[in-house]
Amino acid sequence: MMISVLVLHHQKDLAVETGPIRRLQTLDSRLPAWDCCMEDSKAKNLTLDELYHKMLKRAAEGKNVEDIDNADPKMIECLAHPEETSLVWRVKPCTCSEDKQADCVKVCQWDAMHPSADGVQIDPDKCVGCQACVDACKLESLKTKKDIIPVVEELKKGDTPIYALVAPAFSGQFGPEVTAGKLRTALKLLGFSGMLEVAVFADILTLKEALEFDKNVNKEGDFQLTSCCCPMWIAMIRRLYHQLMPNVPGSVSPMIAGGRTVKVLHPEAKTVFIGPCMAKKAEIKEPDLKGAIDYVLTYEELRDLFSTTNLDLASLEEDNVPHASKAGICYAYAGGVAAAVDATVKKLNPHRKIEMKIRRADSVPECRAMIDNILKGNHEGNFFEGMGCKGGCVGGPKALVNREEGKKNVQAYSDEAQYKTPAENPYVIELLKKLGFATVEEFLANSDLYDRKFD
Repeated sequence: MMISVLVLHHQKDLAVETGPIRRLQTLDSRLPAWDCCMEDSKAKNLTLDELYHKMLKRAAEGKNVEDIDNADPKMIECLAHPEETSLVWRVKPCTCSEDKQADCVKVCQWDAMHPSADGVQIDPDKCVGCQACVDACKLESLKTKKDIIPVVEELKKGDTPIYALVAPAFSGQFGPEVTAGKLRTALKLLGFSGMLEVAVFADILTLKEALEFDKNVNKEGDFQLTSCCCPMWIAMIRRLYHQLMPNVPGSVSPMIAGGRTVKVLHPEAKTVFIGPCMAKKAEIKEPDLKGAIDYVLTYEELRDLFSTTNLDLASLEEDNVPHASKAGICYAYAGGVAAAVDATVKKLNPHRKIEMKIRRADSVPECRAMIDNILKGNHEGNFFEGMGCKGGCVGGPKALVNREEGKKNVQAYSDEAQYKTPAENPYVIELLKKLGFATVEEFLANSDLYDRKFD
């Protein structure tokens, strides 16, 4: 069916001039991808956290970030040029015996860790960024990757537009008084050309998944797996349950959809995704997804930059450009994706005979249990949502508030949305028109911009 358009909103954040792309220096190939360990553990050098804050301050001041005394060269290299490093860094030697290392290895559900005579080793190709190993390491030898310093250097140089794409879980993360409008103002003060809520791309992908469900699930026994927004869930299916891939819609995540859209409209722009998830840092390096997003920052990294620059977000003026529906905003918490697709299916086809029967799981163990039940024929549903973190994205490892509070904040923000589903959201149509399509149906039929071909 056609989707009616009542009012079109103009997204000013996408209307800027573009400039040349800066090329970053790559990491010395001799440095192991995950080893940022001090060269001399007895030297009185700065710790990684101390060095990080010093380098971040220098970046914000436009100074040479590598000109620091009492700092380990490996750590400087990792922080200044993180693009070729892994999601987890070793910052000091692992002194655990191989027997004790076995206990460490057990916390990883991705088979990415193994014991060795030189301490626990992490396979960067298998690591998805769940952070379980970092949280479990009693020696505090492991730290998560930080990408913000080169981003700040890009912002200070200012020779190319840089867009911030903010994950739907942002509500309340930077303080109860920090609205979307104030966050947009803060990001522009830092040098970003604009801020886009990734929730609007969740809107478009909700329409895509709703139409695919309506097309493909028409009898008992048919079912569809989602959520495209969670890289850990998709990685689990691809690696451990590959036989179920035909039941996964071939869609990119809202993050990738947002990045690709910006690149189409402004080919020379840089894109920075900001969210609570470490796994997103791995997602952007997937061979078929590379190029959509240039950097992924966590809420923690952005908070550190706000602190370094002494920005008082609560006192800033509003720069409010609402463009996402309630459905897209609610992708941030467990159950939100399924609810969004269900509501949209009902909107698009109210007389559908086969109703959506939702089953969902959040956390890796619960997702695996749900999939195991599907394989045993005990699924009792036809639409399955999986999220790798407990509570969904609001429970991500880099969220700044607990998941219960995060969910309440997102729900409160979603209640303010003018449109309940993407089928009613005129901004979706306006955005597609900028891409050259008059309707959602035309876009889905004639464009592969948001498609993903899984191997």
